[in-house]
Amino acid sequence: MSVRKKPRRTPYVKPTRKREKKPVVTPAQLCIVAILTTVLFAGGAIFLKVTSTSAFNISTHHDLQLFADFQKFHFTMNGICIGEQGESIRNDGLPSTIDMPNYTLSKGVSITIVAGSPEDPYNESNPFTLQAKHKGADTVYEYSFATDKIIER
Repeated sequence: MSVRKKPRRTPYVKPTRKREKKPVVTPAQLCIVAILTTVLFAGGAIFLKVTSTSAFNISTHHDLQLFADFQKFHFTMNGICIGEQGESIRNDGLPSTIDMPNYTLSKGVSITIVAGSPEDPYNESNPFTLQAKHKGADTVYEYSFATDKIIER
């Protein structure tokens, strides 16, 4: 009789796990993200500058119109405007030379009387003229009693 040998079994071995690939950030990807972030912040800064300048100009124009209307009303009631040439009312951190405790301009706005006589504001040859400026903007607005219009300088 012949003895049959049992075939040898190979022991069970767990299959090796495939190495999981972790996402790798390449320098090119980092550069792209940095460039996009820079562009985004620069665009935001430009937008903020444009909108704030526009807001400053609107408040300056509005304050000048209100002050001119107040001066016209004061002239109608008293026969004289408030202030002399060179005097100003301010809310930009500098002291005002026109004393009006109950009248306040928007923050950063200053209005200066640049020409004319307070006794005769509608004089065609030398009209009472006001200039307004905001410390956060470059635009200067001018109001003349002769033309009754605000122009941008």
